[in-house]
Amino acid sequence: MSHVLNCFDILNADKLSASYRLVDVDGPFDANLGDGELAESNLQQLVKKIAFAEHIPVAIVSGGEHPVLAIPSEYSLRTSEFNLSPEVATLAPQVDEQTLDFSNLCGESERIGLAFLGWHLRGHLRRDRRLWNSNPWINFFRRPMNYRHDNRDVDIFRGFGLRLRIVDGRPCIWLKLTHKYVESDWLPDAYDTHAMQQKLRMKHALYHYGHKWFPIQLLGPSGKSISEQRFVPEGETEPISVYDWTVRAVGGPKAPAWIDSLDPDSPAIKYQYPGNQKKRFGAAALCKLMKATNDPRVSRLHRKSIVGPDILLPECSKIIKEHLSKVDFNGIRLNVSTKPQRCRRKVFPVPPQEFGQGQTIHVGRDASSGENHFRDLGRQRLATLLDPEAGVAVSNPLDAQYFIVPSSLAREATEDLQSRFEKTMRKLLQRGFRFDRVVYRDPKSGKLKEQVDAIVTAIDKAKVKSGRGVLVLPATAEPDLHNFLKKKLRDRIQFQCLDANKVDNFYSWKVSDKGKQYRVRDGMNGRYQSYLRYAAMGVLMVNRQWPWVLAEDTHYDMYIGLDVLHSTAAFTFFSDGGRQCFMQSVDSTQREKLLRNQVRSVIYKQLLSLLQSGSSTPRSIVLRRDGRSFGTERRGFREAIQRLIKEGHLGDDTTFGVVEVHKSSAEGYRLVDETRDGKYRNPTAGAWTEIDDREGIICTTGFPFKFPGTAKPLCVRVVEGPLELPDVLEDTFGMSQLCWSAPDRCMRLSIDLKLCDDHLRSIASFADEDEGQFGDSEEEWGEQKQAVGWSA
Repeated sequence: MSHVLNCFDILNADKLSASYRLVDVDGPFDANLGDGELAESNLQQLVKKIAFAEHIPVAIVSGGEHPVLAIPSEYSLRTSEFNLSPEVATLAPQVDEQTLDFSNLCGESERIGLAFLGWHLRGHLRRDRRLWNSNPWINFFRRPMNYRHDNRDVDIFRGFGLRLRIVDGRPCIWLKLTHKYVESDWLPDAYDTHAMQQKLRMKHALYHYGHKWFPIQLLGPSGKSISEQRFVPEGETEPISVYDWTVRAVGGPKAPAWIDSLDPDSPAIKYQYPGNQKKRFGAAALCKLMKATNDPRVSRLHRKSIVGPDILLPECSKIIKEHLSKVDFNGIRLNVSTKPQRCRRKVFPVPPQEFGQGQTIHVGRDASSGENHFRDLGRQRLATLLDPEAGVAVSNPLDAQYFIVPSSLAREATEDLQSRFEKTMRKLLQRGFRFDRVVYRDPKSGKLKEQVDAIVTAIDKAKVKSGRGVLVLPATAEPDLHNFLKKKLRDRIQFQCLDANKVDNFYSWKVSDKGKQYRVRDGMNGRYQSYLRYAAMGVLMVNRQWPWVLAEDTHYDMYIGLDVLHSTAAFTFFSDGGRQCFMQSVDSTQREKLLRNQVRSVIYKQLLSLLQSGSSTPRSIVLRRDGRSFGTERRGFREAIQRLIKEGHLGDDTTFGVVEVHKSSAEGYRLVDETRDGKYRNPTAGAWTEIDDREGIICTTGFPFKFPGTAKPLCVRVVEGPLELPDVLEDTFGMSQLCWSAPDRCMRLSIDLKLCDDHLRSIASFADEDEGQFGDSEEEWGEQKQAVGWSA
């Protein structure tokens, strides 16, 4: 058995060649501008402008204050200056020409070779009339997957993304499958002009410009028909109507039906390209609204886009054969393998996991020595938690515990629910446990503000100053209620939420010799207990009671998980296998990245406090960033560690570095097992491989756990410091085994990032704060904005 990647070799790379010329650039690229982020942004913007204006591939050879670019040597630049408002970048091509050897791309030649080759690949796919693209690297088939269903409301478009990378010294193509959901009806058939103005502003639509389709961002109707709405096309001086321009540009004998039947009196729209604020005009009748995966109409279709390895890899091979077999590069036709790349099968062992009283679970095949089979691990973890001779590994002192319930929930159900919950908590904690009940009146209206006020008023009357517990949300709860309350009350009380509707569904009235009673439905006790057990695990998490830990130390002594969401940052400090694990959240002035001083302050203060409390001194510390790490964050971390070393709190030989963990990647990495009979299946959890010496993938989910689709590995990149990639990958897998909220399941993220993720989702997600605080409806708030002259 071997591992297979969704990666396809370019077999004749040794026959490919290209020559290039370097271009010196003078402009606003000082790395000190905006801590380097602005300089990098300016350089990327310049590359896009050159490529668009000159119609040539452009590669960044080096950055810095005076960057160097590369262009094909056969091209002469038509302009030497480009506007990077308010600055200007000046280009100075060098005289000498250099040649690329595609059989040995590395360093500077790798960046240039992949940029040039990618330009040709994207151009070839843009000319393929069977495809439409949502960005330069992602293409979709024009025929919807569900085209045979003539009663469909939403079209499902399957597509593929591709990326070029160097693997083992040669260029390869990574392919991933992706999907888009688009309404089947044309915009005027589904929405009137009022709805377009009020509900569709900034929504994305698929514009059918003849045989060319592309995504746009709607700004609303222009107020005129397409025969009345006039504009001046780029490169021309005379105005023309949207209708005349469309018919002239894409009409004719081979025009599609939606062009031939275009109504001159249909509404014109204003739109912009995503990421581009230039206003344009178009025809609403050529638009179909694109839908997000969380749309109710899409969610029931989403399963059609979930494919297992046995479909994924053959589909990728088919795409190579049908769409990438006739790509020419400088007169040479690419020979792309239709067989996915194989690599040596490597799987990390499942680490031993320690529970209370020193009880440890070992995973392996030797049952005689007490090892448990991997497929039994989840069941065994749950059993060990409930075992009186084991239990919770890290049991911290408990704060006051509250059970907050709506008055509308039947008294019998409330009392039974609380009793069952307390009993479950006692079994898990193996000590006394009880809630103080707080009852709130259900609001008369279903508005978010009234619901918030009702719950907060009850907490105030109960004189709750601090604590933890359970909140049963009302049957009429607004979707944002739990997020808003968790954010509003985070410094006062933290809680696990239950749904009154779901709880009530477990009960019914029963008539017995004792009279009419409200009891759990027949046959529902087992399911109810499972529901409460998972909720109880959430209460353990809220109370920072860690159910089990890693019996053995991770390769690196301490991990600091970091994630940022909507101007809130969360840090998790993890060491000693999880015996030491706590989290700190802070507000940030930045939406996605943190400033250097803030990272330095949080990490320095928390580590100093930990070290002064008598905890063992870590010899190695890793900052693990969820997603992209920014230069400001890395510098802040580095300065905090260096200060602690200088002050003698950490040893001079302390190893430290930064890694990024990406839940998804442009390459769409997949790692699957190929059996001896040539079949593909999901890999065993713990499967891994290196992409290069600084980047690798680790499957934290997979066999023996069952789930639809193909296991999606984490992509881990070492971006700073002398860290060993295999050690970081193994630590990531080991820490993903601390799936504290669901002992019988697997978890994709390592626990440090999972704690950050859960915390940020509850307090930093898009809760409607205006609605929660002031009770304004969307229409009322929109009218107020117009009344005071706000711009959209």
